[in-house]
This record gives sequence, structure tokens and C-alpha cells, in this order.
Amino acid sequence: MLIKEIILYVRARSVLATLTACALMVGLGAINLRHELGLATAIPLYMLVVLLVAWRMNFLTAAIVSVCATLCLDFFFTQPLLTFRVSSPTNVLALVTFGCISLLVNRLSQKISRTDLALQRHDEQQRAIYELSQGMLLLDWRDSVGIHLCMLVQECFFLDGVGLLEAHEERFAWTGDAEDSSESLRASLLADRDLDLESRHEAVRVLRSGTRPIGTVLLRGSLIDPLMASAIGTLLASALERGRALKAEVVAESEKLSEQLRSAVLDGLAHAVKTPLTTISVSSAGLMEIGGLTSVQRELVELIEGQAARLSSLTGKLLRTSRLDVTEMKLNRRPLELRALLQSAMDDLGAEFDAERLQANFEEGLAIEGDRELLSMALAQVLENAQKYSPAGSAIMLSAKADHDSIILSIHNDGSYVPVEERALIFRRFYRSHDVEHRAPGTGIGLSVALRAVEAHGGELWVESERDTGTTFYISLPAQGEASDARLSTNR
Repeated sequence: MLIKEIILYVRARSVLATLTACALMVGLGAINLRHELGLATAIPLYMLVVLLVAWRMNFLTAAIVSVCATLCLDFFFTQPLLTFRVSSPTNVLALVTFGCISLLVNRLSQKISRTDLALQRHDEQQRAIYELSQGMLLLDWRDSVGIHLCMLVQECFFLDGVGLLEAHEERFAWTGDAEDSSESLRASLLADRDLDLESRHEAVRVLRSGTRPIGTVLLRGSLIDPLMASAIGTLLASALERGRALKAEVVAESEKLSEQLRSAVLDGLAHAVKTPLTTISVSSAGLMEIGGLTSVQRELVELIEGQAARLSSLTGKLLRTSRLDVTEMKLNRRPLELRALLQSAMDDLGAEFDAERLQANFEEGLAIEGDRELLSMALAQVLENAQKYSPAGSAIMLSAKADHDSIILSIHNDGSYVPVEERALIFRRFYRSHDVEHRAPGTGIGLSVALRAVEAHGGELWVESERDTGTTFYISLPAQGEASDARLSTNR
């Protein structure tokens, strides 16, 4: 409605200006009939009127006034008067020249006006972009910023509506009359294509971080142009990426602080628990040596001894994890034959690990360089994890192969599945998936210890999982020396 009212006002203003200018020139012609102003006086006066109209009005209005001025000069100022005939060739030339000059002046005036309007609009847009940038810096990035960004854009650029779709979280926000834009934004995101719908006064821009689409924005309003829409899209993309980066930084700092506090508490707790655990273990062993226990008493003592050993193993893991958290950790590197390393890991697991389920298949003599204690601990954690989350009696398959300058170990078990979204989380300390936390006992420490031990050697630890085939953990470690085919003799 507002646009229609503006158009009607502009038209009425043009008609009124045309009628007023024509009436003024007719009035000057009537004055000439009594006082004989002369053509030399009339031409500058008429030209002044034409210039005023050309300066303030559009080209069509100025052209009509120019034609009217030429006709009035012919009718009121050239012989014979009160007719549209011209008797003198000089007057014909003057009238033609006046008409041409009037139209040329109108055209130049309109061009200057358009340039002035373009410069004004450019200044307004630059001011709006500056205000938008300033407003983005003041946003609270801890909350969802989509609705605040939409409000900022609409306010700064006087738009009818703004819709914003964030691809990372599939979150849609809107202001004004853009409530119905979610589907078109999703379609544009999937097509990875910008749109300009001039008939609907809309512009859709894909927000990109580099070449990666991170969202889409719809701008609805009669004052938006393609270039400005692209500039707004670029600002919004950088704002969203900045928000994500700030959130990630806050989360990382928070997790780092929490991890440090947990490590300090657990380290102190593990050291404090070691002494009473030793006392309990020694006391239970003493009771067994004294003898004279009934079968029930013997079972209770064995239960105490077993649980004490379990607690001792857990505190040992905590202490080793604290050691791995040290920024500068010195490794006791030496050549390690893989079969010997596997045996060391199985010794660490003790009777809790069912060695009969393990099927090792790798070439004799494959060797790495590393800290035996840390690497056997890492391998033991992965083997223990494979046993806990696989069906009883199923095979655990271990294989190794040389790959360029690395040795890759794979540990596969059936019957477990790790969803894609949890494959990075399971290596975080104390994390346990909701799907398996009630299936087997655990603390969520083991895999985090294994990851830190492997990374301390410059290696990698990752997991691949399928519902039908099970789960496979991969450990990549540098081979002995720099050769990809490094070997140790079997009798070394």
C-alpha cells in the first residue's frame, strides 16, 4: 500500500508541475501581447522555467514543458502572432535551437539527478553496512544469534522481511513478513545457488565460508539490489563463522579447565587410594595364608581381594592418564617387535582377558620404535574394549601391516556398533555411549588413555564401525627408523 501511495503522489506532483509551468509560460505570452517583451527576453525566461522543471521533476515532465515553451514562443512571440506559423527563417532557427537546447538540458539535468541519487543511495548503503557491522560486534554469541542478525539487517536496510537458515544446526530465524521463506531457503541451500526475484522484490544469497555453504538468507524489500544483497550475505557469513569460532573457543577453554581440574582431583585421589588398597590386598592375602576359613569366608576374602585388585588397576589407569597429560613427556623409545608388544599388553590385562578369543594375524618381525609401557597400555585398553563390547566367545581379530613409514594395527570385534556422531566422542575421558553404558562395566577412561599414548608417539587412533560387520579400531604408529619395511629378526 505504501508503494502505491508513493507512486500516486509522484504522478500528482508531476501533473501539477506541468500545469503550473505551462500556465506560467502562457501568462508570459499574454503579457507580451500588451507590453511586447520580445523574443530575446522571452527565450531566457522560458529557458529558466524549463531548467527549474528539469531540475526538480522527471524527464517526461520536463520534455512536455519544453515542447510547451517552444509552442508558446511560436504562438506569442514570433510573427505572425497568435498563430503557429513562422514568417522569418531566423525565428525558425531560434525556435528549433531553443527546443533542442531544452531537451538536451533536460537530459543532462536528469542524468545529474540520477547520479546524485545513486551517490546518496550509495552513501546510505555504506552507512547501513557500517551500522550492521557495528551491531554484529555487539551481539551476545553465547545465545542463538539468528533472530538478532535478521532484526539487525531489517532495521539497517529498511526491509520488509529477512529470513536466515543456518546449515550447521538446521535452524531457521525470520523477522517481518519472511515467515514463509524456510522452504525456499532450504531449496537454495541444496542447489547452492543465489536468486534474484525482482518481480517479488526478493534476493536469496547462499552464505559461504570459503567454498563451503553454511546457510542462506532471504532479503525481501523494494530497496534491495543484487550487489547490496551479496554484500549483506558476505557479512552474515563472516558473522556466523565468527560466532561458531567464539563458541568453539569458549567450549574448548571450558573443557580444558575442567580436564585440568579433574586430572588434579583424580591424581590426588588415586595416590590417596593406593595406600589403603595395598593394605586391603595384603590383609586379604594374610587371611588366606592363615587358613582355617570356611568356604563362605574364603569366597568373601577372594571377593575382597579381587575387587581390591580391580580398584588398584583403576587407580593405576588414573595415574598413567595424569602422566600422559603432562605437556612435555619423555618417552623411553626403543625397538619393539609387535608380537612381543602384544604379549606385554596381554600380560597387563591378566586373567580378565580371554586370550583364546584373540586371533592374531601379522607378519613376524614387524617392528616399531616407542615406549613399551605406554604402547602396551594403549593396546591393552583397545583389546579390553573389544572384549567387553563383543558377544561372549566371539573372535577378536588383530592384524598388522606396513604402510609406507608406518605400521597399522587393526583390532576387530563383532556385535558392537559405534554411530558416526560418537566416533570422536568415545576417545574423550569419561564419555560412555548411552547405548552401551549398561551392557558392560567401565569408566570411560581406557580409550582416552590409549589415544594419548598413541599421539605421544606421533601416531593416530581411530575407529570404523558397521552395524552388520562390527567395529574395528586402527592404531597407526611410526615404523622402526625411517624405512617402511623395517624388520627385527625373530630371535632378537
